[in-house]
Amino acid sequence: MAEIAKPTAAARNGAPRRAARQMNVLARLRRKLRRARTPVLLAPAAVAPLAAPPVFVIGVHRSGTTLLRLILDSHSRLACPTESIFLLPLSTLWRDGKAMAGLRAMGFDEEHVLAKLREFSSYYFSSYAGARGKQRWADKSPHYIDCLDFVERLYGPQCQYVFIYRHGLDVACSVGEKVIRQAEAMKQACGDPYAGGARYWAEQCRKMLAFQAQHANRVFSMRYEALVAEPENQCRALFAFLGEPWEEQVLQFHQQEHTSAPGLEDPIAATSRGFTPSVGNYRKLPVEIVARMQAEAGEVLRELGYEI
Repeated sequence: MAEIAKPTAAARNGAPRRAARQMNVLARLRRKLRRARTPVLLAPAAVAPLAAPPVFVIGVHRSGTTLLRLILDSHSRLACPTESIFLLPLSTLWRDGKAMAGLRAMGFDEEHVLAKLREFSSYYFSSYAGARGKQRWADKSPHYIDCLDFVERLYGPQCQYVFIYRHGLDVACSVGEKVIRQAEAMKQACGDPYAGGARYWAEQCRKMLAFQAQHANRVFSMRYEALVAEPENQCRALFAFLGEPWEEQVLQFHQQEHTSAPGLEDPIAATSRGFTPSVGNYRKLPVEIVARMQAEAGEVLRELGYEI
C-alpha cells in the first residue's frame, strides 16, 4: 500500500499565510457590502410655511372642548371642524421604530418624514377652511393629550394651543356615568367608575400641565367655569392671544352654521343654545364617593387652584 506523503515544513508554514489572505479578502468584501447598503440620503423635504398658524384645542374629555370649538368656528377667519382625531394615527407611524428605520434605510430621515406628514395633514384642514371661505384652521380633540409631543414636532413654532380645564370632580362625575374608551381601564382598576374618572382626569391634566410649562408662550389656558360665567371677557382674551379681531358673533355660536357628524362629538354640547353652566354636579353624589374622587384628583385640583 502506497504511503501518504506528509506535508513539508514549507507547506505547513504557508497555510496560515493563505488563511490570513483569505480573511483579508473577506473583510474587504464585507466593507464593500456595507458601503453598498448605506442609504442614499435624499435632499431634505422643503418646509413650506403655513398661511396662518393652526390652532389646537386641547382638554380632557367632558371639559368643554366642544363648546370651545363652536366658539372658534363662529369666527369669520377660523374653521374648526368636528373631532376627527386625524393626527393620532399619524403619531403611531412616527413612534414606530421599525417603520422609521425602514424609511431611513430608503433615504428619508425624520425631518423629511415630518415635513411630508405636515404637508399631508395640513392639506385636509386648509382645504376645509378654504371651502368655508376662512383663512385659518383649528383642530380639537381630547385624544391629542396623548400625542402632544408629536403635534409639537409636526407643527412646532408654527402653531398655537388652547388648553381648557374643568373641575376634576365634575369631569369625573360625567366620565363615571358615560363610556369614555380612554378612561375605562382606570375605572375598572379603581373598582369605582367615579374614582377611576378622577384618576383619568388627573393623569391627563398632568400631561397638559407639563407641556404647558415647556411652551407657555404658545399656550392659552382657560377654565370652563370662567368661560361659562364670563364668556365675553374670556373670549376676548382668547382671540387677542390668537391675534384675531374681536367679533360679537362668537358669543352667539349657537346661531351660526357648523358642520357636524354623528358620533364625533358630544351631542348635548353640540346642540347647546348658549353658555349654560354645568358646574358642581359632583356635589349630588354620596360623600363617600366624593371622598374617593378627591383622593385621586386632589393634588392636581390644588395645582389648578380648584376647591377640594
